[in-house]
Amino acid sequence: MDGQDLILATGAPGSRWSGTLRAISTNPNINISDERSELEYARDYVTPDGKTKQYGWHRGAYWGPYHNQGQRFDNLQDMTKDEIIKEFKKPYKDFNYGVKIIKSHWFAYHLPLLQDLFPKSKIMAVYMPSDFCFDWWRNKVGGWDISYPHYDWYENDARMIKQINIENTNIENFFDLQQLSIYEVFEKLGLPSEFRSEEELISQDSKLKDLTKNKDYKKVLDNTVHRSFTGIK
Repeated sequence: MDGQDLILATGAPGSRWSGTLRAISTNPNINISDERSELEYARDYVTPDGKTKQYGWHRGAYWGPYHNQGQRFDNLQDMTKDEIIKEFKKPYKDFNYGVKIIKSHWFAYHLPLLQDLFPKSKIMAVYMPSDFCFDWWRNKVGGWDISYPHYDWYENDARMIKQINIENTNIENFFDLQQLSIYEVFEKLGLPSEFRSEEELISQDSKLKDLTKNKDYKKVLDNTVHRSFTGIK
């Protein structure tokens, strides 16, 4: 496997990468057979006008230490390619169709290695400035109270700030980061400029169901992608 059906995605905690990747998953070519209810998280909050909204859009498997897949991804250089592929496959009910988005914060430490191991894959990062990332992760999405994915590896606030800075520096050095539309991202990833049907989106998750009530839901998904910086190789 050279990665022709893989998107290897990364972003620092708080970069809003989960929202970007969720928007991409509305493309019908994306394999979403890793999704199940226990791999979901969002934090409810009430707006000043009394409406309930959510921070965070965590859906499907994440790979890394303290997860069921990718537990050694902080030391990816010590794993064989076959071992890595085995971890990629773990959460999928059916790995044999479509394009798989493999999400790991720890890919940010191994970008050149991933490019060498999987030369036909798309390697992708979502970026926001480090101060924004920490504040968004800690104070908006839920910080250490986030139930999924797991942040035990980061240990505490000081180490989280340090590692966010390292991850972002690695991302900045590897990618040409731009604010892109969802259609530009689809094109760079080799995906068609298409979305799943409204029926599929409604069945995919409750937040997508709410979005489809807005006839401009494609614009909302586009804004979700465009608000952060994206790099794709």
